[in-house]
Amino acid sequence: MSTTTKASDVEVEASRLVRIIAALVLIVLSATFLVGVFDIRSPKGLDPAGPRFFPLLVTGAWLVLSVAYLFEGLRASKDAPKESDRSWFEPVAVSVLLILYAVLVVPLGYLIATALLFFAAARVLGSRQVVRDVIVSVVLAVVVYVAFTQFLDISLPGGVLGL
Repeated sequence: MSTTTKASDVEVEASRLVRIIAALVLIVLSATFLVGVFDIRSPKGLDPAGPRFFPLLVTGAWLVLSVAYLFEGLRASKDAPKESDRSWFEPVAVSVLLILYAVLVVPLGYLIATALLFFAAARVLGSRQVVRDVIVSVVLAVVVYVAFTQFLDISLPGGVLGL
């Protein structure tokens, strides 16, 4: 076995380990948010018209996808070819963005924090079209804000905008 082969094996194993760790972090975060969903007071329980339903749906899906990502990392062959030098970067960076979002959503407010999250996530995932990313991030944040506050009567943090 040559030195290059050994180095490649170490890189593949390191990449696999980082994916497993990222999946575990995502599972812990999603489970934490899922527990937090049940702190939302609602006379409607889990009724789709109530304020718990959509957060429960999103965090539940996040948890399921995180567990699937963990299984994918565990099943990945140790002999698999090296996928990319950056294969660890995206899941770790998105995890960090989600943690920052959780910290900043109340002081900055939903609209600003969410638009920043969408923009940063697009950049981390490889988009290089700044103008499009800014427009899509702001429009998505506003559409979700209006949907929650006007149609579902759910209050979201106003933050510095005081909405």
